[in-house]
Amino acid sequence: MGRIRYGLWWLDQATTGPRSRVRAVGDGAATVGRELRWATELSVRSTVAGIDHVRPEPWGDRKLLVLVTVIAVGALAVALVLGVGMARWAMTLSNAMPFAAVGALAVGLAFLPLAYLVFVSKRRGRRS
Repeated sequence: MGRIRYGLWWLDQATTGPRSRVRAVGDGAATVGRELRWATELSVRSTVAGIDHVRPEPWGDRKLLVLVTVIAVGALAVALVLGVGMARWAMTLSNAMPFAAVGALAVGLAFLPLAYLVFVSKRRGRRS
């Protein structure tokens, strides 16, 4: 047996344990991945089926008032946090835009419920 073949045989024997552990971890990860894909597929199917059966109804004045009040309080809290953060940012850091970008995202997310209110209150035609 030559030195190269002996070296390869020795390397194979020395790495048998780690290779089997890596293979076991890989098999476990593949199993977990298949389960997650299956759970995600079931969740998407049930969500799509649920969306197909939803029939929104116009909300009453009291429910709309409560929702708008909650949105207003949340928007006030977001504005307060953004105002304090922007003031600190303007005083200390020049050219730091991530805070401003996050603030713009937060304001956009605050307007999403208002857009939902506009479209949920529309009356739809009868479905059969």
